[in-house]
Amino acid sequence: MREIEIKAHARDEKSVRAYFDAHCGAGHEVHKTDHYFRRPGALVQALRIREHKGIIEFTCKKTSSSPEGEKNEEYEFQAPADEIEKASSFFHALGFEDFFIKKKDGWEWMDGDAHVELLSVNDLGWFLEIEILLPFGSSDDEAEEARKRIDAIMKNAGVSRSDYEMKSYREMILGSEYGIQG
Repeated sequence: MREIEIKAHARDEKSVRAYFDAHCGAGHEVHKTDHYFRRPGALVQALRIREHKGIIEFTCKKTSSSPEGEKNEEYEFQAPADEIEKASSFFHALGFEDFFIKKKDGWEWMDGDAHVELLSVNDLGWFLEIEILLPFGSSDDEAEEARKRIDAIMKNAGVSRSDYEMKSYREMILGSEYGIQG
């Protein structure tokens, strides 16, 4: 899938939550722990294991940057949560090493085709993440329409463009030397 996502600092998370609860219905609690793996010495991750809702989700991300933020292509599959130790051992056997852990706690909603999350991330503060998934091969025009829809949702929730965050969580957690390369 082609992920069109914008994240922003949620300076007043209570107001943002109240908006989405009123607009989309009561939010569902979210608790995610992401374990990132990389090839030794690499500055970016290659693989992620996410613990969420009793499953583990394996993700390989192809990430690039643009003036609008990150652009991701994701390849994913799932397994039962009790397989996490085996999965980590499997990645280590392939030569990958532990990179960093990201914890997200908060709420989620669906606003039409947009997945909305209001999250406390590690010790970085509160963020509003809104994503729309498009099929691989979707046009740039379709991606631009998705970005415009996300912009409108952000504005309606009281989040301004000046609060948009272009850095990846990896860069915010580990430092600027871990920003998107190329």
